[in-house]
Amino acid sequence: MLRMEDLGTLLDDVTREHAVGVTADGERLVALRVADEWSVGLRLHREGSHRQWSVRELVVRRGTGDRSFAGNDVRELPLGALVAEARRLATRSAGQDAEPLTTVQALLQERSGRLGRDDVALAAVALEYARIVERGERAPSKRMAEAFGGSPGTWTNRVAEARRRGFLTDVPRGAAGGALTDRAREVLGLVQA
Repeated sequence: MLRMEDLGTLLDDVTREHAVGVTADGERLVALRVADEWSVGLRLHREGSHRQWSVRELVVRRGTGDRSFAGNDVRELPLGALVAEARRLATRSAGQDAEPLTTVQALLQERSGRLGRDDVALAAVALEYARIVERGERAPSKRMAEAFGGSPGTWTNRVAEARRRGFLTDVPRGAAGGALTDRAREVLGLVQA
């Protein structure tokens, strides 16, 4: 991750599908290439938990050749999807700043295959769940069951308990998602960037 303050510089330097930079005050600068002729840059500011980012600046550039464009050109860009992708990349970059004190896998090994329902266990479940959702998995409880054993229903119940105990933010009933809360980050020893 690059340290920088200027979104334009990041856009000039993006040679792959995306690039992420961080400012001195922790804002994320995300540059995305859209096809060969467009690049979009966003300045994102963290609001609350590490998964909540507000857009502070949006820059759209057209590639080489005729660099001018009309409003209709911009309307054709999938800006909603680009903002969602920028937020995902910003979240992923924020998660790279620290390692948790423990993980679901480590707890299962330490506790002879029994996870438990204490704060550390539920915070670890919340972190694992948030990471799986962040990767775009459609059935996070099924993925947790495959990775750690047990049934998807058991993991769904553990995630619901983690949410009730304040380790994951609320989402509409039946929807996957939710952000790791500050309480969970504290229990796991994660420090925000």
